[in-house]
Amino acid sequence: MRFILVDRIVSIEPGKQGSFVKNVSQSEDYFTDHFPQSPIMPGVLILESFDQAAQFFVARSHDFACYPELKQILRASFRHYVVPGDQLNIALQFMREDERGTVIKAHAQVDGRTMAEATLLFSLVQDNRDPESKAHCQRLGELYDLLSSDTVGRAWESLAHRF
Repeated sequence: MRFILVDRIVSIEPGKQGSFVKNVSQSEDYFTDHFPQSPIMPGVLILESFDQAAQFFVARSHDFACYPELKQILRASFRHYVVPGDQLNIALQFMREDERGTVIKAHAQVDGRTMAEATLLFSLVQDNRDPESKAHCQRLGELYDLLSSDTVGRAWESLAHRF
């Protein structure tokens, strides 16, 4: 992941559902070109945030022994613009896993209003396939630990005794 488009993992119920947050900031690089006078988050980056959330969700559901690789976007719809200052709440639901792959339904809301939805098909890559796969699973686990914890709260707690 070159750009991380998930800011927080709120919850994951392995094999069932997951909840994630993306805080959309005016300082995001893509707003320079998309569009300077009226910035909106590109739909493809909303799909990328779905993909990244699904990587955490599926990898966690398999104890980080594999990760999903996006094969196909089965369906996608964009209903409203996502703009700087929005907090994108992403909900994932596990639909099925079979020989064709893993199907995840993704839903993004801002203040309870549906912004985008998609159904995504993934293939599973096992961590023992090659060294790169093992390293990717390990990185996902490390990022999962960071994004699912209250790092700000822990930082304040560690500083509290100093003041």
